[in-house]
Amino acid sequence: MKNQEKQRIAIAAPSVFGFVTLPKVVAIIHSKTASNVRSISGSYEQIGEHILAGRADLGISRLPLNASLFEWVPLGSARNVYIFHPDHRFSKRTCIEAQDLAGETIVDIDPQFAAHQMNFNALRFAGVEPDILVEFDCNGHEAGYVSAGLGISITNEIIAREYAAFNLGIKPVEPSALYHYVAIWQKGRTFSSALNVSLEAIIAAFSTEPPAVSLGSANLLAVG
Repeated sequence: MKNQEKQRIAIAAPSVFGFVTLPKVVAIIHSKTASNVRSISGSYEQIGEHILAGRADLGISRLPLNASLFEWVPLGSARNVYIFHPDHRFSKRTCIEAQDLAGETIVDIDPQFAAHQMNFNALRFAGVEPDILVEFDCNGHEAGYVSAGLGISITNEIIAREYAAFNLGIKPVEPSALYHYVAIWQKGRTFSSALNVSLEAIIAAFSTEPPAVSLGSANLLAVG
């Protein structure tokens, strides 16, 4: 495939995946094709817009999605975790519960982008208002604040993997939401060889296991 005509592959994903996952994807594409990659960032809603507008060939997103507009393959599921400075008291806990947030300074994503408000609502039900120091609008921003010891933050297991270089503490949360990540493309899209390789690369970057089924015809694997 290195001898084929060069093709640019556009991949839309939340910017946080630029830390670990997308570099793995680009490395695989580079090793197997003559293609280069354009990375387009955005919220999960914007990822779908990039796909439908033709600005992106593939995307990394979360369910639910509109099955009349998109096809997808699963990448993995994740539950909520707290991330914190490695010297934080949470490092000695096996699991963090809502009441443990009392007295903690919190770095939190804007509520419209989060599914973890149940934790804060449980704290409010107990009569304690969460102490939110910094509120941000894009996954990835919290890692810097948390690594500086300014607070703790809630995310999920898949996002937390992107923060490996920050050497943060990570512990599961109860109660927890469940997130299902998928690689998506526009429904009915015809795949080139380079695009098939790119989809395989995204799947491989999310898992240490090789794909169980060949992706020679990507549409055969679409679900939903």
